[in-house]
Amino acid sequence: MIRHRVVNIVQPDLHYYGGFVRAMRVARMADAAGLLCTPHMSGSGLGYLDVAHFVSAIPNPGSHHEFKGDTRLPVYSDTSSLKCEHGVVRIPSGSGFGVTIDPDFLRNSERVTTL
Repeated sequence: MIRHRVVNIVQPDLHYYGGFVRAMRVARMADAAGLLCTPHMSGSGLGYLDVAHFVSAIPNPGSHHEFKGDTRLPVYSDTSSLKCEHGVVRIPSGSGFGVTIDPDFLRNSERVTTL
């Protein structure tokens, strides 16, 4: 698609396409071809942090990105409000995603396993 210019904007999905490594390869191929990369955000929860961190690391981000920051999870960050303010989301820094999930919430959550 990139080589034959079938698309104008490349939009890998971080959850369904193979994660950060494969999406980064696609973003770099798009950059070499002069195309922008605007990753697709599937799902909800903390998935918007995947997009935020990914976009901050690629050389060719588009100017607009999907932001589903309306999570009901009790999560906070010391370095970001985790909200869109004046059209910008500050990328949280620190270990992991740079956020902390309320330990009481985790302790009281039901563990779900699949076979």
